[in-house]
Amino acid sequence: MRALFLLCLLIACSAHSPRAHAEEPTSLSLAPHFRSPQPGTPIELPDGTYNTKAFRTLTGLRGTPDQPIHIRAAHRGKVIITGDAGLILRDCEHVILEGLIFENDADQQCVQLDNCRHVRITRNVFRPKERAKPRHWEHWVTVDGARSADNRIDHNLFERKVNRGSPLFIRGDDAALVCSQRDRVDHNHFRDVIYANRENGHETIRTGGNDLGAAGKSSFTIIEHNLLERCSGEDEIISIKSSDNVIRNNTLIDCRGAVCMRLGNRNEVSGNVIIATQDGPGFGGIKLFGFEHRVTGNYFQGLTGTKHEAPFALTPGMMDAPSTENIRDKYDDMTAAAPTRCHIADNTWIDCSPLQFGYEKGKEDKKWPLSPNGCVFVNNRVLRIQAQVKAMPLIILGTVRDLQARENVLYDAGATYSGNWHENWGTWVTELPEVKVPKRLTEADVGPAARETQD
Repeated sequence: MRALFLLCLLIACSAHSPRAHAEEPTSLSLAPHFRSPQPGTPIELPDGTYNTKAFRTLTGLRGTPDQPIHIRAAHRGKVIITGDAGLILRDCEHVILEGLIFENDADQQCVQLDNCRHVRITRNVFRPKERAKPRHWEHWVTVDGARSADNRIDHNLFERKVNRGSPLFIRGDDAALVCSQRDRVDHNHFRDVIYANRENGHETIRTGGNDLGAAGKSSFTIIEHNLLERCSGEDEIISIKSSDNVIRNNTLIDCRGAVCMRLGNRNEVSGNVIIATQDGPGFGGIKLFGFEHRVTGNYFQGLTGTKHEAPFALTPGMMDAPSTENIRDKYDDMTAAAPTRCHIADNTWIDCSPLQFGYEKGKEDKKWPLSPNGCVFVNNRVLRIQAQVKAMPLIILGTVRDLQARENVLYDAGATYSGNWHENWGTWVTELPEVKVPKRLTEADVGPAARETQD
């Protein structure tokens, strides 16, 4: 009897020991922290794990430019959102969401901004639990609604995406044909979007949409100072399906596919560093469809892609239209207009596979019969420093219309220039010109732990 009493006492003491208490799972509730938020008053979430049963929807929060409503973790990276869904911010203005880790079921978004203005998503980590058999496309962070504008997604980490869907999708309202306006995506770290064996729908960053792009609608999105590493889901790494966007000063390392102007007009792609540091197929650069894009001051090195995944590709189109907005109802999932009146200047390619200008005769694709038209390729440098075991051209010149190519510098170590169409493109040099390698972004520059910046 005495032994039985001592055993019960031992069990009772163990149950109340600090170690046993620390090992008990705890789940906190978000609801008490979101009651009557006021401008300028931070909502500070205590450290812990918050298990959701459904979306937590925050509607109509109104901060001001000087006094935003600031929802933040008490300690950055110590607040974890798990469970069935993340957060919806609906019709909110001047709100900041900072310092959370999202590990919810990827069947629902981590964060959806629905008709929000001046909302900032900053210094969070997105790594939701993707399903082995997903029910539908799994987008992680989305910006939706016809009244969406001036939002910022910055200094976040998006990591390891396998299923269909994009880590970040800035859209608007497809039915109303209105893009979200003037959003900024900057200083984020995207890594490990897993190659999906050419399945469509695995873009890392998307703007616009099929209907929005085909109607020529403008979104004025800025995508800048982001680091993408091993983002290889499909042949479009960043997919632009709207007009008047800027993609600048990003670094892409070992990403299969290409930055693609898929649908739209007047997009600018400038100052990006796109390199491959490992062997393997499909590492591409920039691919153009559509009208009047500008590609300037980019640096490419070690890229291995071919045709539409080439280090640079002017790809044939399938729709004959004077501008994207003329496509409209003629659109289907494969619609694209040939690159037309695009300006490509001051770029550098080092030790890359051939650039692709149209498709060669005999290698045309009947689904894409319209050749690039009226483009300008000027003051670029295409340099092959390492001699190739198997000879390959610097540029593959297929069928193009009214291409203006001049004042370019071409160099190929170990190759003998015998005189051909290159002579009209610029100067074929026999000594390697000086090459200034731009600074690439690193983990210290982007993501939740990056140093503070003034912008």
